[in-house]
Amino acid sequence: MLKRLFGRTSREEKVFHLLDKTGLGLEIGPSHNPVAPKNKGFNVHILDHASAAELRNKYQGHGVNLDNIEEVDFVWHGESLQELIGETSCYDWIIASHVIEHVPDLISFLRQCEALLKPAGVLSLVIPDKRYCFDYFRWPSSTGDALQAYTERRTRHAPGTVFDHFSNAAKMGGMPAWAPQMRGEMSFIHSAEEARSAWVQAQKNDEYIDAHSWRFTPSSFRLILHDLQGLQLINLVEIGGFDTEGCEFFITLAKRQANSLKYDRIQLAQSVVREIADGARILL
Repeated sequence: MLKRLFGRTSREEKVFHLLDKTGLGLEIGPSHNPVAPKNKGFNVHILDHASAAELRNKYQGHGVNLDNIEEVDFVWHGESLQELIGETSCYDWIIASHVIEHVPDLISFLRQCEALLKPAGVLSLVIPDKRYCFDYFRWPSSTGDALQAYTERRTRHAPGTVFDHFSNAAKMGGMPAWAPQMRGEMSFIHSAEEARSAWVQAQKNDEYIDAHSWRFTPSSFRLILHDLQGLQLINLVEIGGFDTEGCEFFITLAKRQANSLKYDRIQLAQSVVREIADGARILL
């Protein structure tokens, strides 16, 4: 089970739970806020969608510390991570904080991370909880959604996904993310015309439009993992994690033969419904 250690465990400690910090790591998509910066002595490679110079230009004037942007070792253009890096079984750990919800093909991303990890390697995921961020009005993703994206080998978000992202993104009390105990007025972030424009642009298929393809609660994410293990699509097994605090939860995965599934599927499905109901209380 995910642990509840509120007030006793820092965010960094949660991210590095069960990771060998002395080993070689890969941080995917740190943007302007790396968890394992090189200037703190981490032996780490950085993978992002743009070079460091491009990221600095992107965030100029956005109120972030541009000095935090790491030099990028690998710039992703839609190819597989193994192809981009040129190796497999090479990392002791991989960190992806607020990344997995953005990838067009969830299953391929997990499989590629698995391929990059050494036999004892660990994948640390920090995932937004859709109940407490701008994904609030969108339903959790299903295994079928992930299978469809995998079948299509998506490297760009589907036009319908882009529309849903822009048309339903919401804020509470003016904030795009919030803690479970917070309350405030709900409103949409984008106009109907902005959603329509993004949908039209996504159909041109010549430009990557960033969106949240995937929405999770802790149990809905675990349910997808359970199904992918049962379908023998991944051999990544949960070995630790931490429950939602603020707007995010933490899952630590390791390479294991998934020959005995850890959870009962009906219990997971019931837990998903309970979590959604719990999130609905902010409207009451």
